[in-house]
Amino acid sequence: MDDLRKLDQALSRINRISTGRVSARNRSERAGILLSRPAISILGALQSSGPVRLSSLARLTGLEAPLISRETRELGDGGYVVRSSDPTDGRAGIVELSPKGRDAWNRYRHAADDINAETFSEWSSDDLRTLRVLLERVARDVSKGPSTLQRQKKAS
Repeated sequence: MDDLRKLDQALSRINRISTGRVSARNRSERAGILLSRPAISILGALQSSGPVRLSSLARLTGLEAPLISRETRELGDGGYVVRSSDPTDGRAGIVELSPKGRDAWNRYRHAADDINAETFSEWSSDDLRTLRVLLERVARDVSKGPSTLQRQKKAS
């Protein structure tokens, strides 16, 4: 139980550090992009998903609908996204990356990659591969949730 508790603490600490203000500011400054963390999250989700309704964007980012609406409006005003009406339902809005938004996301992503490369520069490629494999396993198992894991265990 002690190892599980320490694992939980380490994962929480990594999450706080990697998603915190200082890390976001470092990536933004290095990329030359002065956008809020929610705005960056929206750009990343749009890069992955392509054009989506605002309601889907809220689910993809984990952000509340009012924040999505405000941030996409500001991103639109800045030329990072294009907002339009959904052709199947004119009441719903569709948002997609503009070329400027795609460029901003790519610069942000490259800055994050550079920071990761610096952070792990003293790690061997074997250590990095092992860490990646284990973290992917952690992500997969955590995403299943405890009830799914218990059902699988009982079924075996």
